[in-house]
Amino acid sequence: MNALERTGAPWWVPVEAARPLRAEQLADAILERCRGEGPANCVNRCPLAVDARGYVQLTAEGKFAEALQLVRERLPFPGVVGYVCAHPCELHCKRIDEDAAVRIRDIKRFLAEHEEGAPRHILDCEPDRDAAVAVVGAGPAGLLAAHDLRRRGYRVVVFEREATIGGCLTHKIPSWRLPRAVVERDLSVIAALGIEVRTGIEVGRDTTLAALRQEFAAVLLLPGFAGAGRLLAMLDGEHPPAHGRLLPVDPATCATAWHGVFAGGDAVSGPATVIEALELGRRAAASAHRFLSGVDPNPDALQQRPLLWRLATDEAERLRRERPPVMLQPFAPPLDEVAVVEEAKRCLDCRCGLCVRDCEFLTAHCRSPKELARQVKAGVGGALKMVYSCNICSLCAEVCPVDLDTGAMLLAARQEAVRQGIGPLPQHKPIVSYFRAGIGDTFTLAMSEPGRQRSKRLFFTGCSLPAVSPRNTLAVYDELRRNFPGTGVLMFCCGAPAELIGMEAAFGQTCSAIQAHAERLGAEELIAACPDCAHTLKAGLPGLKVTTVWERLAGRWSPPALRSGERVSIHDSCKAHHEPATHDAVRTLLRGAGATIEDVEYAREKARCCGNGGMIYPVDPQLAQRITQRRADESPLPMVTYCAGCRAALAGRGKAAIHILDFLLSTGDIQAVARRKPTGSIARYANRLRTKWAFRRLQPTAVR
Repeated sequence: MNALERTGAPWWVPVEAARPLRAEQLADAILERCRGEGPANCVNRCPLAVDARGYVQLTAEGKFAEALQLVRERLPFPGVVGYVCAHPCELHCKRIDEDAAVRIRDIKRFLAEHEEGAPRHILDCEPDRDAAVAVVGAGPAGLLAAHDLRRRGYRVVVFEREATIGGCLTHKIPSWRLPRAVVERDLSVIAALGIEVRTGIEVGRDTTLAALRQEFAAVLLLPGFAGAGRLLAMLDGEHPPAHGRLLPVDPATCATAWHGVFAGGDAVSGPATVIEALELGRRAAASAHRFLSGVDPNPDALQQRPLLWRLATDEAERLRRERPPVMLQPFAPPLDEVAVVEEAKRCLDCRCGLCVRDCEFLTAHCRSPKELARQVKAGVGGALKMVYSCNICSLCAEVCPVDLDTGAMLLAARQEAVRQGIGPLPQHKPIVSYFRAGIGDTFTLAMSEPGRQRSKRLFFTGCSLPAVSPRNTLAVYDELRRNFPGTGVLMFCCGAPAELIGMEAAFGQTCSAIQAHAERLGAEELIAACPDCAHTLKAGLPGLKVTTVWERLAGRWSPPALRSGERVSIHDSCKAHHEPATHDAVRTLLRGAGATIEDVEYAREKARCCGNGGMIYPVDPQLAQRITQRRADESPLPMVTYCAGCRAALAGRGKAAIHILDFLLSTGDIQAVARRKPTGSIARYANRLRTKWAFRRLQPTAVR
């Protein structure tokens, strides 16, 4: 019978059914806040979601033609918008934190005007559909709606009261603000797409809404403000009561009270900027497409997405640095090639992917943590291998600008898998057996310091150190007893194997058993030999003080200076990310032995996993080996570890790796010791028994 079974609840008992689904909650946080799929603030705040970050970066590289085509993917009128856009994209540009926003609108204008010859409009369309749509109004809203619907495959007919198209672009905005040649060049896309335009046709005079509804599958009413009043008057008797002479519509879907009739532009919102009119036209076209496809309207179309990139500058200073749009003055001289490249280079390229670049697991499974979050939301049963292939090392959280921890989501997903009875996986059987041995009577020991009835603190050996080196385990305990009289011993599994494969109930019961042993012996502190144990104990037993052997002994213990002149690197444990005292203590001990330390790039709080973390090896051994190799390749020097499991992982890939106690205490050649093969599984069990028996034979310090 093991310690957990004595509590009356075996390890497979699930936690209470009412527990919130933390995996889904963490997935929601990633989907909401992760920057991995963008957008940058400039794209977020663009009403048309033009990829400003992308085309500015291409401009910085001198790729003007490619940049312009990227603009055209979302905006067929780049020249017009380059002159008269109110540039909301610039309002929260991260460059404001340094000086002022990148001049995104002016870069767009340059791209449009730099193009020589006929414009390279994007004209590819979806296959023709058996439906025709009428668009009333050939201003910015109507023309963009017609463009979008034609590219969706609909036959589109535009009705315009004036003799020419363009609306406010040609009849309201003066040419000293918007050159007519720019308008004509951009609007040539309408004819190029094969959109039929009937000018000189006024709805209500030359045709009726009823006739349009009979002829067309959908009708979009998108007149400019000047024509909105006349349109409403001519529709009098056909439409529901207007409010302030504006056509009442659903603000999100642009749907009117008539079936299949949508409206937007000045007739709905009143006077608006060109970019606002374009956005309304696009929204009306999208709603018409959903209607014609038999899809429900999108009620969230107006909801603004939260900014993913926060400004450090306060709002008052942001407003002071803002470049307000000036529409009542002649347009400024354009940027030249040199100036536009220099301006584009001011862009901070607000995109992320830091966690994916730093993590072999993420690189193998996604382009962004959002992809994994969607899989978790869809149900852990369909992604079990992915869920169980993460090291749970938290490096993703360390490098994430908004502190998102993908590993925490996947750990919660493992717990959900266990609750559903589909986890742990069959490959985890050896881990479960190892864990059960680590809490069973055969391999565990809880005792006060020899000669004492109670101990204020306990040396928590964990499983790994006794399994690879009984001698070093006893040597450390001797130093602890000498420096901290009254230190007892607790040989017990910390519960990390159970926790990491999602066995939440078993982990909780392990913590309860450890707590019970500590209370029986009068202990208030656990001194862990393993950083993984220290991390796990701190999380599971917040009522106990938990420190590491290295913190306790640094500055007190002076091991023999056997390593004078040795150059080494340090493999910090990924479980010690937030333990600067542990990092410093290890380095103090190594320098005290005469070593020269050359830190690797991913040290201390950014330490990479050794490859064995998260119990991933049985699930994806190839991935585990790649992770280990990547860590090993960070330094040509021997790596000193302070986790026996980390040393085994690195040595298993042929890396010269040495546990800190072997480095400090072994009299052999460091290279020979570092090249030793990892201890085999049978020997590990035998060593744990040897360690336990050796502890039992210890005498009180005074007797010795």
